[in-house]
Amino acid sequence: MTRSPAFRRVLKTITLLATCLLLTGAFAQNGADAATTSTDPVVLRLGSYEERASDLAWRFGVTLRGVAAQQGQPYSAEFAASLWSLIPYYLDQRTQEVALVRRRGLTPDAGKLESTLENVKAGLAEGEEFDAVVRQAGFPGEAALVSMIEESDLIAQLLTAVHDEAAAGVTDQQVRVRYLAERARFTQPEQYCAKHILVPEEATARDLLARLAAGSDFGELAAEFGTDGTKSRGGDLGCFGLGAMVPEFEAAVVAAPVGESVGPVATQFGYHLVLVYDHTPARVRPLSEVEGSARELVVATATDALLNGIIDGAGVLTYPENLPAF
Repeated sequence: MTRSPAFRRVLKTITLLATCLLLTGAFAQNGADAATTSTDPVVLRLGSYEERASDLAWRFGVTLRGVAAQQGQPYSAEFAASLWSLIPYYLDQRTQEVALVRRRGLTPDAGKLESTLENVKAGLAEGEEFDAVVRQAGFPGEAALVSMIEESDLIAQLLTAVHDEAAAGVTDQQVRVRYLAERARFTQPEQYCAKHILVPEEATARDLLARLAAGSDFGELAAEFGTDGTKSRGGDLGCFGLGAMVPEFEAAVVAAPVGESVGPVATQFGYHLVLVYDHTPARVRPLSEVEGSARELVVATATDALLNGIIDGAGVLTYPENLPAF
C-alpha cells in the first residue's frame, strides 16, 4: 500500500514511539505535570493545551533513547548531546502530532493499552521493577507511559480513518489519469536471462564452444568446467537488467541471439561462454496489471492533502526561541 508523505511522517512517529516502548520500557509524559514557572517557558500551544520546554525535553529524550537502542549502543549524555541540535525538527514533528491527537471524536482503545502494558511488563528481566525501569528511562512514572500509549493509538486511528476517507473518494478516472501521468513508474525494464561458463583460458573456452556446437549440454559443461559459483546451477546467472554486468559481458548478452551459445567473451574475470535463454523487452505495464498501485498513488495524494489540512488548520502555535538547551 502506497502511503502519502504526511502519512509516512506521522506513521514513522508511531513506529518510533513503539520502538521506544519495547526497547526502553517507557514513553514521555504529555505535559499534564509540566512546570508553569517562567524558567520553563511554553514551546507549543493549541487552545488551552500547552507543552513546555521540560515536556519537549522529556519527549525528545525518549526519542533519542529509541534511536540509541535501534543502533545497538547505550544511551548516554554524550549520545544525547551529539543529537540535541535536531530538537527544532522534533518540535516540527511534535506540532503535527499534537494537531492530530487533539482532534475530537476519537477514543483510546482500552484493550490495546492493557495489552501494551502487559507486553512491556512481561519483557522485564527477573528482579526488575516496572516503575523503576520507567523512571530509570527518565520519565516520571506509569501515568506518563499510559498517556503516550493512548496518544499513539489516537494518531493511528486517525491515520486509518483519513486513509479510508481518501480511498472512498477516489474515482476510476482519477486512477487512469495518474497512470498516464506516471507511465515511467509502471515501465518494466528490459531484462535478460542467461547462463555462462567461466574459464581462465581462451583456448579452453574455444574448445568448449566447439563442443556446444556439436551438441553438448551447456549446463553440464558449466558444471564440469565452470570456475565460479554458478557452476553448481549449470552456469545460470538468472535474470537481470542492463547495467548489472560488466560492460564486455553485457554487450555480448545484448548481441547474442536467444538460445545460441556465443563467445569467448573476455572480462576481468576470465573468458565466458554465454547462453541467453530469455529476453523481455522493456514495456509499459497495462493499467489492468497495475491498477491497484496506481489507485494507491491517488489515495496517497488525497491522504496527504487531508492530513496537511488537519495539521495546517489546527492552529498550533510554536515558540522555537524557548526550546530547551541540553
